Amino acid sequence: MAYYLAIDEGTSSTRTLLFDEKFNLIDFSQKEINMYYPKPGWVEQDAEELYQKTEETMLEVLEKNNISWNEIIGIGITNQRETVVAWDKNTGKALTRAIVWQCRRTDELINRYSASFWNEVKRKTGLVKDPYFSGSKIVWMIENVPAVKEAYENGNLKVGTIESWLAFKLSGKHISDLSNASRTQLLNIHTLDWDDEILNTFGIKKDILPQLVNTAIEGGIETKFGPKIYGMIGDQQSALFGQRAFEIGDSKCTYGTGAFVLMNSGNTPPKPHPGLLTSIGWKIKDETIYSLEGSIFTVGAFFKWLKDIEIIDDYPDLEKYSLDNDNGGVYIVPALSGLGTPYWDADARGLIIGLTRGTKKENIIRAALESVAFSVRDVIDSMQEAVWTKIKKMNVDGGATKNKLLMKIQSDLLNAEIFVPEFQEITALGAAFMAAIGSENLSINEIKNLQFSGIKIMPEENEKLERDYYIWKEAVLRSKGWIKSTNINF
Repeated sequence: MAYYLAIDEGTSSTRTLLFDEKFNLIDFSQKEINMYYPKPGWVEQDAEELYQKTEETMLEVLEKNNISWNEIIGIGITNQRETVVAWDKNTGKALTRAIVWQCRRTDELINRYSASFWNEVKRKTGLVKDPYFSGSKIVWMIENVPAVKEAYENGNLKVGTIESWLAFKLSGKHISDLSNASRTQLLNIHTLDWDDEILNTFGIKKDILPQLVNTAIEGGIETKFGPKIYGMIGDQQSALFGQRAFEIGDSKCTYGTGAFVLMNSGNTPPKPHPGLLTSIGWKIKDETIYSLEGSIFTVGAFFKWLKDIEIIDDYPDLEKYSLDNDNGGVYIVPALSGLGTPYWDADARGLIIGLTRGTKKENIIRAALESVAFSVRDVIDSMQEAVWTKIKKMNVDGGATKNKLLMKIQSDLLNAEIFVPEFQEITALGAAFMAAIGSENLSINEIKNLQFSGIKIMPEENEKLERDYYIWKEAVLRSKGWIKSTNINF
């Protein structure tokens, strides 16, 4: 037997999954990642911990299954995107904690740049003005972390997103794949190279950035363990690939810490849309596939918050308390980290509205569940407007897809079939597919012929849900710009 290792470095945990040559999941090892919140809106992780736990999961899954490194065909890496690591090129040590994609510390920093600059960023990178992306995080590190600033001035600084950091620790090579690089606001998605004008405006030297590679890496990158890295791809693009969304218009939604809706938009970047993002989905040999994307920052993180404040005891309670109850006129905007698509408002904050003396806990829980489905519908409406195509089917994955009620609400809201694959490790599967293609053991046509079993959820007309959706959109408008709109001075 021969195997593929898929490293899935997520926001809350790092995992290594072992697949055989037919892409059956043999086993996996998982370790939670600590999160740090030094200030309101700031989110950090220990970069050294990220790598150490990744290595531990790799070794554990092989040892548990009595498999040697020689039996591994190749490694595929998929990862949380936009999170930035800075390290010293000589010591190979991280110089500060990683700034996580959820972090909002550059809210003010991005306002120093002109509207015309951000218009150029949108045109060249497909991304919008928001602290979500990596570029402003790098600027903040250079300006505010003495060790990073010193390394930058001395020519010893290297920066990268998570796949770049893991690849460096595994191989000593400073590389980044195009799917992840396209989430930094520094990559020109038309030329497929770092953009000099954007770098100059940000004040970032190109030599601190990684060398760019395809998502399927021909020839591979040799690691200290022996097997080569043959694939690197951002987690959301990996889920799109794992869902085998190979045709224009194919779409998926991953319900994780946030929710991310992606649509295959072919080998030409779609026309810019004010609320949507364009990223590189993947590049295999000479073919580049682009993806249209909508990002909802808080989904699983919102459910976790409900658990943290003891509204629910565990996640199955979301369905248990919602099945026989409506929202009771309560509407929730889950903007714990601002609003993403289609609003891109970092100053928005979460909102619960419609409370009365008769409001029950069950109403709030139902409203929380609906808020996620409403958020995804909002993104899909924007996508359909952008491409003038009605989505008839959406593949889904992620932890929240276990909630059958949420999936039914989603199907009714979209008036589209929802397909929940039985095998849920879609993101890791995409990385394994990419490693197989990079190692020339598999082609896209062969992947198309693989069979997926799963559950189909068909839509039904629901007038109340449709009406509630438009009421919810009014609530969203009230949550927008909350921080700046107060203007209270004491």
